[in-house]
Amino acid sequence: MSTLLLAPSRGRVSTRQFVAVLVGAVILVGLAFVPGPLHPDEAGYLMVARAWHLGGPNLYGHYFVDRPPALIALFRVASWVHWDPFVRVLTVPFAALFVVSAAWAAHQLVGDRGARWAGAAAAALVVTPLVQPHEADGEIFAAPLVMLAAALTIAAVRRRGGRAGGFAVLAGLAAGLAVMTKQNFADAFVFAAALLLASVVQHRLPWRDGLIVTLGGLAGGTVVLLGAVGYVVLTRVGVTTAWFSLFGFRGTALDVIADSSLHAPFDRGVVLVLLAVLTGILPVAVLLLREGWRCHFSGPPVAWAVAATMAVEVAGIAAGGSYWPHYLLQLAPMTALAVGLWAPHLRSVRLAGTGVLVSAVVAVVVGLVGTAFAGPSSGQQTGEWIRASGRPGDTATVLYGNAQLQEATGMASPYRQLWSLPTRTIDAHLRHLRALLAGPRRPDWVVVWSKIDLWNIDPHGATRLELATHYHLVRRVCGHQVWLRDGEHRNLAPPPVC
Repeated sequence: MSTLLLAPSRGRVSTRQFVAVLVGAVILVGLAFVPGPLHPDEAGYLMVARAWHLGGPNLYGHYFVDRPPALIALFRVASWVHWDPFVRVLTVPFAALFVVSAAWAAHQLVGDRGARWAGAAAAALVVTPLVQPHEADGEIFAAPLVMLAAALTIAAVRRRGGRAGGFAVLAGLAAGLAVMTKQNFADAFVFAAALLLASVVQHRLPWRDGLIVTLGGLAGGTVVLLGAVGYVVLTRVGVTTAWFSLFGFRGTALDVIADSSLHAPFDRGVVLVLLAVLTGILPVAVLLLREGWRCHFSGPPVAWAVAATMAVEVAGIAAGGSYWPHYLLQLAPMTALAVGLWAPHLRSVRLAGTGVLVSAVVAVVVGLVGTAFAGPSSGQQTGEWIRASGRPGDTATVLYGNAQLQEATGMASPYRQLWSLPTRTIDAHLRHLRALLAGPRRPDWVVVWSKIDLWNIDPHGATRLELATHYHLVRRVCGHQVWLRDGEHRNLAPPPVC
């Protein structure tokens, strides 16, 4: 990385200074988006992290979540600071790492101009609100690790002997940590495999050196894998529970999504494609595909690596079934690298890269204005009202999951599901929920976020009957029903203005 940081530039501003300015801008924009109420995923991960303990029915104890340990560990660190939005502060150094890694990767291959273009594109993609990089979700933590692993892989391939092996080990560590942050982010392994294979086939890398890099990368990845296995052994949750939490659940959840109405996923998919256009990600990909077709797909090894990785990423996003905006962050590393590699030589890519920058600037301005005038959500207001009306030791459960509201209550939930999809997947017939509502550990408060028979999940009214039998409706807050356990009384706080 010192090569990049010390690289001179023909202009007045050195590459090091240019990248430093980009990093400073990314930090300032990231910090500007830190305040504000938590998003549902952020709130849920924070609740899981706070309740994390060894042993229990799920991977992290009481609550179920289908995310790897590295992500929950970051939220555990954030939970030590008694200010919920602090978890967003942790995304800022990761965004800065993304910019530096992208610039370094491009600099190794095409020099100063490539480093500037890659760094600028990377900065744009980690600040534009269009892909929600300021929400502390798995993508914003995993994408920089993928970018770092790609840069380290390039460094390994360009060196020989022990130095190549050292860079490869570090690349494997970064790639493994990306997977342990978001389990479908195996992009760096795909990039490395494609780059090594193309380099050896094109006789740009002796097969012995390719073997050294391969073994080094596998060694680094194995260290991360052994750490994950050690955690499973330490917690005694069992391989079956860990596998279902990280991989098996997603397959079952896709079946649930497929069996339900596909109208909402289709609409989100259309929006996702539109966002890919507005951010410049799709135009860059189309230009690269066109250039590959024009060159009959004969190009340097890195071109094959970028193409193969982007193809796998698009396939993974398409197969995800949910299509949330932050999924586009998975395409950010290869998009930034592609802009850095080809913008210095192709006018069309320079134009597309400029579009990425302009889009980000406009989106940031609009996003900051919207954030300044945004008020609290109905979920946050409802949760805070319950907190104000409750007593120490009270518990609460939201049907069928709204972690933002749940976290705002400041109360634990005896129900293990904090999100709607795990509820529909793991407790599809609501047997666990009904047993809880009728049992001695039932929560003091129950919030009906929407209809009780949402998704036709309670077609015979059994859950509604249990709720009516053991609870009484105390108030509608911001349009949501709030129920209190029979036999209990609370001094209710004044209702919020929603």
